[in-house]
Amino acid sequence: MADVGRAARLRVQRLLLIARHGVELLERKQRIVAAEHERLLLRADDLQVAWERAAAEARTWADRAAAIDGWPALAAAGPPSGALVRVETGQVMGVEFPSHAAVEVPGRPRTGGSSALAHAGSAMAEAVEAAVAYAAVRRAAASVHAELVATRTRRRAVEHRWIPDLEEDLARIERALDELEREENLRVRWAAGARGGGSPGGDRERTAS
Repeated sequence: MADVGRAARLRVQRLLLIARHGVELLERKQRIVAAEHERLLLRADDLQVAWERAAAEARTWADRAAAIDGWPALAAAGPPSGALVRVETGQVMGVEFPSHAAVEVPGRPRTGGSSALAHAGSAMAEAVEAAVAYAAVRRAAASVHAELVATRTRRRAVEHRWIPDLEEDLARIERALDELEREENLRVRWAAGARGGGSPGGDRERTAS
């Protein structure tokens, strides 16, 4: 049988306070995380435009260089190794995500060629930088969105399951305590009647006779 005493009532009341305060904190976190997620999405939209523009520019110059110098010359003008990406992390409400990404593109070998070839190399390096910035903010938005979903799920669980269960427990305890109090009052009245020489209704019965 579940505990229905006064200690149980205090324990459930304390848990209710904790749960309701938890809902307030989760609502606040949800608002902050949602605002950050919206900011990142807007930033991602801007960076996507910049990346697509840079990629189109790089393709234009690559086509020009290939037409003038040939695709082998264009490939030979590429850097000897891959680009190096450095990512800095940020936080919002305990959620860690990429806040800034910088890319180091290795220097290209001097192979001569047309000015289109030089422009193509520069445009491709800018496209890589734009792609890295866009990828970082998209990853940040995904991380923040995952935390937003988790926070919303936790808040709903507390608000719609834990708190109603605790309120139901408290109501049951209150009913049980009321019943115990009525029984205790009845025992007190009977005990008082017994000390007075009979049942609580004995005096009325003798007066009526």
